[in-house]
Amino acid sequence: MPMITAGDLNMEVALYGVEDGQPLLLIHGWPDDASTWDQVAPALAAEGFRVIVPTLRGFGATRFLNDDVLRTGNSAMLAIDMIALMDALGIDRFMVAGHDWGSNTAEALAAGWSDRVERMAMLSTPPRLGGMPTPPFEQTQRQWYHWFMATARGAEAVRADRRGFTHLHWVNWSPPGWFDEVTFDRVARSFDNPDWADVTLHSYRARWGEAEPDPRSAWLEDKVKTTKTLSLPTLYIHGDADGVNPSSTAKDVRPKFAGPFARITMTGVGHFPQRENPQAVVRHLLTLFAGDFAALTDTIDRSLPMKKAAPYAAGIAAIGLVAAAAAGVAHAQGRSAQLTQVAQFDHQATGVAVTEDGRRFVNFPRWTDDAPISVAEVMKDGSLRPYPDAKWNSWRNARANELPVGDYFVCVQSIVPDGHGNLWVLDPGAPGNEKILEGAPKLVRIDLASNTVTKTILVPGDVALQGTYLNDIRFSPDGKTGYITDSGTRGAIIIVDLESGKSHRALDGHASTQIDKTVKVTLDGKPLVRPDGRQPAFAADGIAISKDGKTLYYQALTGKTLYSIDTAKLRSDVSEADRAAAVKMVAQTHVADGLWMSKAGVLYLTSPTDYAIKRLNGAIVETVLTDRRLRWPDTFSEGRDGTMYVTASHIQDTNWFTPGAPPSIKTQLFSFAPAK
Repeated sequence: MPMITAGDLNMEVALYGVEDGQPLLLIHGWPDDASTWDQVAPALAAEGFRVIVPTLRGFGATRFLNDDVLRTGNSAMLAIDMIALMDALGIDRFMVAGHDWGSNTAEALAAGWSDRVERMAMLSTPPRLGGMPTPPFEQTQRQWYHWFMATARGAEAVRADRRGFTHLHWVNWSPPGWFDEVTFDRVARSFDNPDWADVTLHSYRARWGEAEPDPRSAWLEDKVKTTKTLSLPTLYIHGDADGVNPSSTAKDVRPKFAGPFARITMTGVGHFPQRENPQAVVRHLLTLFAGDFAALTDTIDRSLPMKKAAPYAAGIAAIGLVAAAAAGVAHAQGRSAQLTQVAQFDHQATGVAVTEDGRRFVNFPRWTDDAPISVAEVMKDGSLRPYPDAKWNSWRNARANELPVGDYFVCVQSIVPDGHGNLWVLDPGAPGNEKILEGAPKLVRIDLASNTVTKTILVPGDVALQGTYLNDIRFSPDGKTGYITDSGTRGAIIIVDLESGKSHRALDGHASTQIDKTVKVTLDGKPLVRPDGRQPAFAADGIAISKDGKTLYYQALTGKTLYSIDTAKLRSDVSEADRAAAVKMVAQTHVADGLWMSKAGVLYLTSPTDYAIKRLNGAIVETVLTDRRLRWPDTFSEGRDGTMYVTASHIQDTNWFTPGAPPSIKTQLFSFAPAK
């Protein structure tokens, strides 16, 4: 499953259905994991929903981004996690169904964000609206584990035998034989998360006042306690054989909902309806989420729960079902399990740089908006830190006449580490990809150890000609030479001596660095054009260098041919005729923006027109992955472990090509494992 950075977490999330479907969030409970929805989510996706199934904090592969974050588990904090996830996915309004912990998390979402939550289903655990009185003794006895975990010895026992503790609840909370041990063992692996015990203990202690809620969520806990009723359409589903929350606990649920409401009682079902009778749960959820909620009515569902196969057969069946569902869903929604969202930004990002010690940086050119940051370090919590400092990032279009363009980032297009402890910032100095501001085109070297600028190389006007756009840069292995593509009106390769600062143009106007006028940029079968009919017109753009530094690869974005040249032929003392003779055609390709030569010697290419990442195999271009989230895959970088990073710059979504689009657009940073 993909990992998505959201708030405090790097969250494991399963995604089903088409991206433009109605968003539907499914939240699991305790002691369970996201697989509780495995037979529900695909069925809902088949009805046109975009189904999002996160793994909660403390469970499975979900991890905290920072060691200093409190390992809390109160339901309001879980709701805040869910809002962070929805924000990371760019989802405003959504519907939600939650089981157990997820039920109260859904309730907190509805109380705190009534403008975003449209409809809600709660399974097996009643709402806490208006506060939680001490339950009657009979119910207190069923909830013995709450009080057990409030003691030091109880906490110690839970930490020592989390599987034994949770297995007991699976046995006691539903009718005998409802699950097989293979299923439980698979789910129990999610309890091996190092934060599971802390999150679990806090969740149960906080609900009875034995621990304080996470301070950041106190406002929401208070709001749930003071809210008497909710008005959104709601379904409450519970089993009449629930061993921890029997039907008696649902008698006061209806008065807490002032809008359309129905209570569904499932006969012969225990605490896990979505596992015990998933077909019935799907049917009832569709009544709420896809039907006329005015027709909601209390129902006793007497459909028979699923019979459990023998453990071996069940395991084989589950594997086949999950594999088939995963393949079908991935195909249907155009997503790849190989691609993980790392971060999302509120402005258009183009470049990414990952350093040897794992630091991640992105840049924001001033194309359609006056971005508040030009170069930023992406921190572990997903926040952005202006890099190397706020001063270098303080230039604005609105202050263009106030600040010297050589001392500030004006319109940063690319950031690349040189492998020698430096991050280089390439600033074409042309806001809006238009006129160059005199003195603005430059290379800025930042020492990564001290986070300070140690050198600025200005690219003079006879090299950065008016109409030039410095696009991307690669470095010789010794760190002494930089090679820059000029994707402007007259394509070229610009070579910079990084020691002396001298630069010169090569292959200036050569066919290999120019736009291919026969290429028409199309997306989803339609030409990508501006309102005045212009299509994207970018000359030499993508660039890569061989590991030995002897061969440079490059391609025009508006092109379909990958070229190479011996870097020795790019020296200033070589004639243009000799250079032209040294150019080689490597392969017939496609419209490509970013190129990257990996440490393993694999040449990657982005493919914006079909939302893909590709690689060169000999003279053949092969697809590595395709994912509809890659809206204009732009620039690559590579982590120390070989993990590949790529930005999605959403060029087609800018107001250049989408009239009426806002100046600022959301963009993302993704990662994927290296191609085998």
